[in-house]
Amino acid sequence: MKQIVDVVNFNADASCLPCRNWLETLQGGSRSPFSQWLKLYVDSGKKMVIGLTGATIADVAQDNPEAIKLIDRNPHIFEILLRPFAHDIALLRQGKGFLVNFDYGRRTISREFKNICNYFLPPEFMLTNEQIVQLREQKVAGAFINPARFSAEIKKRLPTTPYSLRGLFNARLDCIPFEGKLTEGYLHALHMFDCSRWNAGVQEAAQDVVFSWRDGESSFLLPDGLARESFWLNNEENSFARRHIGDLDLEFVPSERLEEHHYHSYPVHSFSAWMKEFRMLGFINRVQRIEEELERLTSEQVHYWLMIINSDIMSAIEKRSPVVTLKPTPGSAATLDFTIQRSERGFEGEEYLAILEAALASDSTPNYVASSALPHIVRWRNRIQYLNAL
Repeated sequence: MKQIVDVVNFNADASCLPCRNWLETLQGGSRSPFSQWLKLYVDSGKKMVIGLTGATIADVAQDNPEAIKLIDRNPHIFEILLRPFAHDIALLRQGKGFLVNFDYGRRTISREFKNICNYFLPPEFMLTNEQIVQLREQKVAGAFINPARFSAEIKKRLPTTPYSLRGLFNARLDCIPFEGKLTEGYLHALHMFDCSRWNAGVQEAAQDVVFSWRDGESSFLLPDGLARESFWLNNEENSFARRHIGDLDLEFVPSERLEEHHYHSYPVHSFSAWMKEFRMLGFINRVQRIEEELERLTSEQVHYWLMIINSDIMSAIEKRSPVVTLKPTPGSAATLDFTIQRSERGFEGEEYLAILEAALASDSTPNYVASSALPHIVRWRNRIQYLNAL
């Protein structure tokens, strides 16, 4: 029987998820849309391996603690991956900055959850080979790679079964590759109320244990999103079984036994989508100058810095809004084009950076930060409060 490991990236700062919408998703306690989304998996008995960024968890812990309890009460459904606090672009980080972000993420996860898998899901599948060393030093068991996110040339050179990565100084870290086409199969099921591509993708995969990857925010970006996700779960074939990573006895091909043409290290992900027109170059430079002084910052200033390294600050500026084709209901012959608009995450990042620079200049924050009711400032205050408690 085929086995599927459904790995979900959940990033509340996703560039197409406006801050106001996200905070509304958390309202209502156990009846909140976010809790109801989780409950779909509990009610259907479908296992999920979820990677929530620390920032996402901070939001949920404060505004929807019922969802945290739901996850923790159901370890047979939810397995939790290691994530950083901010959904960062690791290619931009220096060693210290990467570790600070990772440490705050792991501490957040350890504070809220029990059923934790010691595997790290890197944001955007960006990871340097120096960071492989750092993850090994932090006793992380493994990481993931998605061949579909790399160029055709690199994709051909990536192993298709679990293998051991080689980092700098001969450090080794286990790595699990995803079956990239299953992401499209999931999205097709949501958009068109049609599970055929998902089911066929699992059955046709070359491996007996298939690892899929998708964004958990997807159903919150679409009309009737929870009904679409429910349709997908209910129409998934029963001929394969969902598994957690902890259920499996995985074997990893040692780096020295890989084929000569294989990438033995973690390949460098393209940065073009995040720097398409270089509109955020000045922002990036300002953030990096602050990172160079990270060890001299106070704890609270470091918390401010975590708020400005999110990859979606750049995504919202540099990437176009996706347009998808949707069926309004199952079985409908009609379709419609739906634009998933990018949020104003770029403006939020600019304001967060200005707040930090003001704090660095005068060791204080503008009065506006304490009084504003704008959603992104409310979220700022809540996250800083959570980080201070850590």
